[in-house]
Order: sequence, then structure tokens, then C-alpha cells
Amino acid sequence: MNNGKDNYLAEMRFRAVAQSSHDAIIIADQSGTILFWNKGAKDIFGYESEETVGQPLTMLMPDRYRRAHQAGLERYSTRGETRILGETVELSGLRRTGEEFPLELTLSAWEEKSRLFFSGIIRDISQRKEAEEALQQSEEKYRAIFNQAVEGIYQATPAGVFLNANAALSHLLGYDSPQILMEAVKDIGRQLYVEPRKREEFCRLLEQKDVITDFESQVYRADGTTIWISENARVIRNAEGAVQWYQGFLVDISGRKQAEELLERQNRLQAENRYLQEEVLEAGAFGDLVGQSPALHNVIRQIDLVAPTEATVLILGESGTGKELVAREIHKRSQRKDQPLIRVNCASIPRELFESEFFGHVKGAFTGAVKDRAGRFGAADGGTLFLDEVGEIPLDLQGKFLRVLQEQQYERVGEERTRHVDVRVIAATNKNLKQEVETGGFRQDLYFRLNVFPLEMAPLRERKEDIPLLAEYLLGVTSKKLHCVQPRLTEALVGQLQRYNWPGNVRELQNVIERGLILSGQQGLSFDIPQSGEGRSSSQHREPKASARVLSVVPEQEMRRRERDNILAALQEADWKIYGKGGAAERLGIKPTTLVARIKKMGIVKGG
Repeated sequence: MNNGKDNYLAEMRFRAVAQSSHDAIIIADQSGTILFWNKGAKDIFGYESEETVGQPLTMLMPDRYRRAHQAGLERYSTRGETRILGETVELSGLRRTGEEFPLELTLSAWEEKSRLFFSGIIRDISQRKEAEEALQQSEEKYRAIFNQAVEGIYQATPAGVFLNANAALSHLLGYDSPQILMEAVKDIGRQLYVEPRKREEFCRLLEQKDVITDFESQVYRADGTTIWISENARVIRNAEGAVQWYQGFLVDISGRKQAEELLERQNRLQAENRYLQEEVLEAGAFGDLVGQSPALHNVIRQIDLVAPTEATVLILGESGTGKELVAREIHKRSQRKDQPLIRVNCASIPRELFESEFFGHVKGAFTGAVKDRAGRFGAADGGTLFLDEVGEIPLDLQGKFLRVLQEQQYERVGEERTRHVDVRVIAATNKNLKQEVETGGFRQDLYFRLNVFPLEMAPLRERKEDIPLLAEYLLGVTSKKLHCVQPRLTEALVGQLQRYNWPGNVRELQNVIERGLILSGQQGLSFDIPQSGEGRSSSQHREPKASARVLSVVPEQEMRRRERDNILAALQEADWKIYGKGGAAERLGIKPTTLVARIKKMGIVKGG
């Protein structure tokens, strides 16, 4: 009794498991008659259980399999032999609709009460076969594209080892075949890339983004020559997300790069020419740095310190103090002196044109962009960019300036390509940038980046001892400009100039001198400026009329003798000290370098 109950329970468990299976489970006897049919079999073949139980298995087979099936049953019955028992084999089945489909069959057999039974577990593999066929077709198609493509195609490990390469790639790189290329190049980064760091950058970007397009770099060909390539690539990852290999496509863009470089050179030369023409018109506002005050000497010492370096300089001072002259002196004494100094007044540029003015644009980037423009940073490449009135840069654009200063990279308006630039920046402002930072009008990080070496120009009212030399210098420059005889600058006129506070600094002094020269005529030189503590004009203080002055001609030889004697006197008074405070150059009111040149020219020797 217990055995019957156990057998019943076992059969119930089997049926429960079998009915829940997605695979078809079919049981047949040794004659090939179906005895059991589960729900999975119904789903695969389309028959209900009552339509199949008691029917021959051959109803589920295409005609070509039925004779072999019958022969197999006979062999097993007579000799116990089967070819597929215990194995999983791929066959074809027949659905109720008459459709033939691929399946996997795992066949088992057992004997019970002298009767032979077979069980088959059947799985529909139609979708898998379709996928395999599609994959095979895709691989065949890919292989054809891979071998016939005009682009260089490769597969490589992140470490830089080729896994595969096509004929176009080997031809592009100058090798006779892909096999020779892969045998010769064992480390792509070190053997192919002109700059191995570009390969490192490529790998870093690719693994961050999984796909990278238009990555430009230079690579070596087999003969050692170099070409420019553009590379598109993607990462192939496994199921866990780990990188397996890179797949890339290369094209030779050397011709395009040569054309771009030629166009860039032309644009840069045009930009330099345009900007330098502007500089010529604006240059010479005050001439060279002129003066003998301690404040000016301190500025010159600082220029000598910072000029040979690549440090960013921030020149501070009121308007008209000569900040641009300081920038020019720094550039002239730097290693970039043979390259352009490009000056831009940030206050004079309309807000909507800032990006284009500084970074340039490509044709069609906006209305009015009828051709490519290099921009000021591009024009200053290799040289110095002087940003006057830097405090006027709009707040929302200051981040882009910071990026150029930190990374030396920028993009033109309307262009995705990142350009590299080698520019030293000198900035100037009459604003209190620290206060602007506190009030939110200027980025703190940009301020710190500009304020590497601050240099302050004192206002003219704090260095009035420079006024006589400045006035004499400006009088000479302006006389040449106006094509007139340079009048004498008397002590009375110098005193008048020194009594005024000069709120406009050296620029105002230049304007006053120029106006005085224009109005002098027969009345002699005079300056129309307020006296200290008064608002009225000082035009009453005039130089005596030219007709009242007694002039005498001095021969050229006598003038040279007097000049030589004057230099000797200055040298003796200074104990032959030329440079620095109290030196002969300071006594004569000329540059030390100028004095040294005159001493050599005149053959002056100490004790001679």
C-alpha cells in the first residue's frame, strides 16, 4: 500500500514540475506512441494534450526524419543501441500549422515492468538560430566592410596592442600588409604617436565617454615621416562593463591640416598687421618711460625683475599714468620681444562682440561673420597680449578668460575645435579689482590669476620731480609731430607745470604741451592750465616774445665739444658712476644705456 501511495505522490510531483516547465516534455513508449504532453509542448508545437496523447511521435517530425526515427526505435528494442540517447542534439520539428522549426532534443530512456519508455525534453531554438544567422550575416558584412573600407580600421587593447587591422590602415601607415603592421608595431602609443601624451589623452577621453569623434593627432609612418590623422573610436565592453578593446577608424587629414595652417598663418598675419597698425596710431602716447623719481626707478626695477619670466603682470594706476608704456617695456625686455605685442582696450569693445574680438570666429558663426577671424589671442600667439582696462570684461565672459590663462586653450565662436595658444598676458586697470571682487563685479579666481605680479604706477602728482624731464621730452616729440621749431622750456614754465596736480596724469600733460605749442605763435610758449588753488587760466604767464630774445649761432663742432665737456663734467661729479641715483645719467637726464653709447662714440675714457 505504501509503495502505491509513494508512486502516486512521485507521479504528482513529476506532473507539477513538468507542467510548469517552459520546455516541451514528452513521454512515449517503445512503439513511439505519445503518453504524456505538458503545457510547454503545447506552447511549442501548438497541439492540446488530448490531440497528441495516443498519437505517434512522427506527427511532430518532418517527413525526412520519420524513417530514421522508426529505425532508431527498432535498433534500441533489439540491441539496446541509440545514437542520441543522453545527448542534446539539434533537429527540426513540425508545428501544428505545418511550419518547420529548429529545436534542441535531450532524450532519456528507462524500463518499467518489462516495458520501455522514452522521455524527451525539447527546446525551441528558433530565436537563437535567427540571432546566430543574423550575427553570421553581420560578421560577414562587417568583414567585407572591414577589408574593403577606404578608412583605416583597427581593434586594439587599451595597452596599445593591435588585435586586428585592415589593409587600408596598413596602407595609410606605409606598411605592406596588416600582418606586417601588427608585427612591427607592438606599442601604438610609443611607436605611432608623435606625441605619446596624445595617445594617453585619447584613451582617457574614450574610456570616459565610450565614443570619441574627430580626435586629431600626428602619427609616424613606416618610413619615419609624419601625417595628421582624424580618429573616431568606441570602447567595446564586456557584460560586467570592463573594457575589452578599442575599435577605431582613421583617415589621413594631412592635406586639410596644411590648408588650415596656411589659412591660419594668413589670418594671423592679417590680424597682426591690422592690430599693429592700430598700435602705430596709438603708440608713442608718452614715448619711453621718462623720469628720475624714486617711484619711477622702483617701477623700472620691477620691470627688470619680471620681464624675463613668463609671469602674468597686473599694472595698477590711475588713467593716464603710462600703464601701456610699462607693458611695452616688459615685452621689449622679455624673451618674446621678437613676437607681436597685441594691445586691446577692453572698455572699447561692445558686449556682443567680446568673444569674437578675443577668440575669433568662423565664417557664418553669426550675422556679419563673412569670413574667418583669428581674434586677439590668435594674433598674439607666441607673443604678448596686453589687456588694458581689464576690469571692464563682462562678468559672464570672465570664466573663458580664466580658462585661456590657465590652460592656454580656447574655441573660436561657431567652432568646436579646441585651439592651443602660447600667450603671455599683461593686464592693466585703473579700478580697485580687489574691491570689485568683494562686491561681486569681478571673479575672484580670475583676479588671483591676473594678480601674480602686481606693479603700480604712481600718479604724476606724487612724482613731480619727473615733470621737467617729461615736459622736455614731450615738447621734443610734439614739435616733430607738428613740424615746428622746439621752443625753450623755461624755469617759469616748469614751475607752472609742477604747481598743478595733474588729475589726468601724463596724458593730460601731453595734451597741455601740444595745445601750448599750437597756440604759441609769435607770443611764445605758454600753458593754459589752472594755477594751484585757482581755477583761472595761466595764459598770462607767457614766455617773452621770440622777437625779444637774442639768439646766436653755435657751430656744430663747438656743440659737440660742449656736449663732450658736459658728459665729462657729469661723470666727474658722479665719480664716474653711470647708473642709479646720483649717477651721471641721472644728472644728465638721459638713459644710462644712451649715456654708455655716447661715451663709446666720443671715446671718453676715465683718466684720459
